[in-house]
Amino acid sequence: METRNHFEEKLTIKELKRQQYYFIYEAIMSIIEFSLLVGCFFGLLMLLFEAYNL
Repeated sequence: METRNHFEEKLTIKELKRQQYYFIYEAIMSIIEFSLLVGCFFGLLMLLFEAYNL
């Protein structure tokens, strides 16, 4: 019984670590996505200024 309980605790810790890694992955991907959106926006803005000589 003690071994089974210990095994379940290890599974729980492993699951928590997996969730933590997934959360970190999602956060990094959101930051990258936001950076790309901002970069594209400013790139298009620069093209607009160049095209109309503003």
